[in-house]
Amino acid sequence: MRQGVKDRLDPACKWRNDPGDAPPFKFRDLSITYDAGFKEFADSVKDAKKSFATKRKSDYRQPSVFGGAPAVKGVIQQVGTAKAGQHFDEGYYVYFVYEIGEAQRGEGKAVLRKGNLLITISFSGADVPGRRMRDGKPIGNATAQDAIDIVAGQAIAAVR
Repeated sequence: MRQGVKDRLDPACKWRNDPGDAPPFKFRDLSITYDAGFKEFADSVKDAKKSFATKRKSDYRQPSVFGGAPAVKGVIQQVGTAKAGQHFDEGYYVYFVYEIGEAQRGEGKAVLRKGNLLITISFSGADVPGRRMRDGKPIGNATAQDAIDIVAGQAIAAVR
């Protein structure tokens, strides 16, 4: 061993894996998906309406295979600066908590229909104060709604 260089396997070395005064880990995931029918077919709007209704029914019951029924669900009249009837045709929102391997995450999901297009905006996450994911606290409904409000206008405006 070279002089002045400490061997990392030396038992005299002290290793810490404690966040101490550092802020907690904040996990955040945002996804936006677009599901479009074909404009050329007259049935595409009708199909989008059916798909929207099916998706809403499913999400109102159990939006995730890892969680139960949503804690919050409802029709969207306005999301961010976008209004129903003006910027999109119809929409709904669900908030739920799901668990994977003892780690819990909160997720808010807004699904909007604009013509033959379905726009799904999902925001999920958790705050983990220490080293273990299972000690994390899921983000709350208000946090999920705020994040969706911020991006909704741009997500809808991207559709021409």
